[in-house]
Amino acid sequence: MLIPKKARLDILTYLFSEGVLVCPKDPHLKKHKQIGVPNIYVMKLMQSLKSNDYVHEIFNWQWMYYCLTNSGIEYLRKVLYIPDDTVPRTMKKQQGPPPGERSYGARGGRGGFRRDRGERGDYRGPRDGGDGGFSGRGRGGFRGRGRGRGRGRGMAPPMDM
Repeated sequence: MLIPKKARLDILTYLFSEGVLVCPKDPHLKKHKQIGVPNIYVMKLMQSLKSNDYVHEIFNWQWMYYCLTNSGIEYLRKVLYIPDDTVPRTMKKQQGPPPGERSYGARGGRGGFRRDRGERGDYRGPRDGGDGGFSGRGRGGFRGRGRGRGRGRGMAPPMDM
């Protein structure tokens, strides 16, 4: 399929900058969500790159996931005239905070059991034995549903006299 040069360069530039590309299997989609070119162009160009082993494809639930291979990175560097020191985003190491300044999220802990019972634990009432203003039906605990009558146990056989 003939793809306009501007659309081809847009797709290849996006693929090199991110290192991955996601594409729905819908050739009638007017525009690809991230790139802004017709989706059929993205599908066919990625099909061509896959046949040359420049990308690796994973297909799941009518979505195609493409990841650049090392040979694909070299190919795109030649085609897009990109210097050797530039790499896709997936190849860059993420810079986190220094080891001494680690953040533990909004709650300040590492997860697990929470003593303060903030947010969702408040509706259960206090643990000191008081009813916390909640009394009535549903606070008595679980007592079961009977004495074994019902599922799985038949009735006693009738007695003959």
